[in-house]
Amino acid sequence: MRSYQQLFAELKRRKVFRVAGVYGVVSFGLIQVADPLAGVLQLPESFLPFVVGLLLLGFPLALVLAWAFEVTPDGVRRTETAAPGEIEGIVAQPFSQRWPAGVLALVGVAALVAGAWWAGRRSAPSAASVADVDLAIPAADADSRPSLAVLPFVDMSPEQDQEYFSDGITEEILNTLAGIHEIKVAARTSAFAFKGQSPDMRTVGDSLGVRYVIEGSVRKAGNQLRITAQLIDASDGTHLWSESYDRTLDDVFAIQTEIAQAIAGELRIPLGLEEANRLVTPTSDLEAYDLYLAGRARLRERGESLPEAIRLFEAAVARDSTWAPAWAGLAEAREVIGWYPEAWEGGPPRTASEHYARFASLQAPAAAAARRALALDPDNASAHVALGSVYRNRQEWSQSRTEYARAIELDPENSEAYLQYAQLLMATGELTEAIGAAERSVALDRLAVGLRVLGAARMIAGQYQRALDELDRSDPYRTGRGNLESWVDASANIALGRYDALRSLPSADPAVALSPEEVERAIRALQAGDLDAIPADLRSPIILMRFGRADEAAEGLLAYFRTNRTNLGICWMPLFDPIREHPAYLEMLKEAQLEGVTPDRPTP
Repeated sequence: MRSYQQLFAELKRRKVFRVAGVYGVVSFGLIQVADPLAGVLQLPESFLPFVVGLLLLGFPLALVLAWAFEVTPDGVRRTETAAPGEIEGIVAQPFSQRWPAGVLALVGVAALVAGAWWAGRRSAPSAASVADVDLAIPAADADSRPSLAVLPFVDMSPEQDQEYFSDGITEEILNTLAGIHEIKVAARTSAFAFKGQSPDMRTVGDSLGVRYVIEGSVRKAGNQLRITAQLIDASDGTHLWSESYDRTLDDVFAIQTEIAQAIAGELRIPLGLEEANRLVTPTSDLEAYDLYLAGRARLRERGESLPEAIRLFEAAVARDSTWAPAWAGLAEAREVIGWYPEAWEGGPPRTASEHYARFASLQAPAAAAARRALALDPDNASAHVALGSVYRNRQEWSQSRTEYARAIELDPENSEAYLQYAQLLMATGELTEAIGAAERSVALDRLAVGLRVLGAARMIAGQYQRALDELDRSDPYRTGRGNLESWVDASANIALGRYDALRSLPSADPAVALSPEEVERAIRALQAGDLDAIPADLRSPIILMRFGRADEAAEGLLAYFRTNRTNLGICWMPLFDPIREHPAYLEMLKEAQLEGVTPDRPTP
C-alpha cells in the first residue's frame, strides 16, 4: 500500500495529475471547435478525425513530459529528485488535500474520452439500412390520407419584384405541410405547373390527384408582410378556410406554422404542440432567410444558375452560420454543380481526365457544408442527401447508402432522395431497384431530370427502347437536352445499331472533340460496317462490342473508368456480359470497390 501511495504522491509532486486534467478539458474544447471550423473553412471531412487522433496520441506524450520536466522561472528543466521526506510529507497530508489532484486527472481523462466518443458519433455512419426502407410506390387508392396541393402564391408586392420571395414562401409552406405525415402533399413541380394561370379548382384536383387546394398571395413592402391563404375543396370549389396575416418579416416563420396548424385543423388532423414546433426551422436573421429563398430559386433552375445559387447560400450562412437549412442548401448546390460543367468557373473541361479531376475537387466543399448542416440539425434530410451523393461520387458505397436511407427515413416523400439513390444503385449494378427508386422519384415529383435518370436506369438494364421513351416523356418539361439525356440517347440508340445517334455523343462526352463533318463521315463508315474508318474518339466500348472487338471493349471500359469515374453504370449493360470475366473488366470492378458484383436486372 505504501508503494502505491508513494507513486501517487510522486505523480502529484511532478504535476502529472494537473497536466492530465488540463489536457483533457482543453482537448474537449478543441474537438468541439474543430467541427464547426471545418465547415466554415471548407476543410476535408477527415479534419475532425485527424484532430482527435492527434489529441489522443498527444495525451500519453504530455504525461511523459510532465513527469520528466518542470516549468520554473528559469525555463523548462528536468524534474529534480524529491528531497528527503518530501514524498512522505505528501503521503501524510490529510485526504482532503490529496484527493483534488486525482479528481482533476479523472475529469480530464473523462473529458478527453467524451470528446473522442462525440467525434466518433459525428463521423460514423448511422445504423440505418436502406434495405429497411420500403421503396415500393403505393397504389393511388391505397393512400387514404387527405391530399392537397399548394399552388404558387401570387406576388402582390408594389413593384412586382418579389416573385422569388413569393415562390419561396409557397415552397416553405408546402414543405411545412409535407412535414405532417398524416397529409399527402402534391410535389412542388406538379403544383407549379399552374403558375401564372387561373385554373378551375376541379381541373387542378383532377390533374394533381388531390382533394384540396391551397392558393394565396404574398405582398412584401420593406419590413411589412401580408400573406393571404385559403383552403379550397377541389371537388366542388368550396372555400373551407381563409386567413390574412398582416405582420412584419420577423413573423414569417410563425405564419408558416400557423397556416399548417390551421390546415391540419380543417382536415381534422391531430397536431400536437411538440410536432408543431418541429415543422419550421427558423433563423433570427431575416436577410439570411431572403438570401436563402433566392438561392433556392437559382438552385431549382440548375445549369448556369448554380454559381449564383452557391453565392447566395454562402451569403446566407455568412449572416447566420447557425441556420441548418442554409448550410444544407449550400451543400446541395455544391454537389449538384459537379454535374453541370457548363456552370464551372473557367468553362467546361477539354478532356475527360480534366473533367473528373475538377469534378472530384468539388466534393470536399459539398461534404463540409453538409456536415455543418448536420452538426446543427441531425434530422435535416437535404443535408443527408447531399452527403450521400458525395459518398457516392467517391465510390464509398456503404456510407452513401446509409445517408440516403436516413434521408428517406426522415422524409419518406423526398423525391430528390430517391432520385440520387437511384443513381447510386445504377453504379452498383442494382438495376431493378434503381428503376424502382427512379420511378418513385418521378411519382413524387415529375421532374424532367427524374425521367432522364429513369431513362438512364432502363438503358443500363438493357431496356433500350423504353429508355428512349422516358426521354420523350421528359421533353415537354424543358427545351433541348443536356449531357445526361444526350448520353442516354446516344448509348441506347447505338446499342440498337442506330448509328445516327453518334451526333449526340460529342455533347455528352468531353473526351469526344470532333467536328460535325468528322461525325458524319463516321456515321457513314459504321453504317457500311467499316469500324477501322472512324476516329479513335468515337470507338466507344458499346460500338466496339457491336463490332465484336471484345478485348478492345474491355480495355476501353477500364480506361474510361480511370478517367471518368462518374459514369460507372455503363459497365452493367447486357451488351458487356460476354466480357465480365475479362482481366480488364475484373480490374475495373476491383478499382471501383465492386469486386465480385454481378448486375441485377429486371425481368424483360
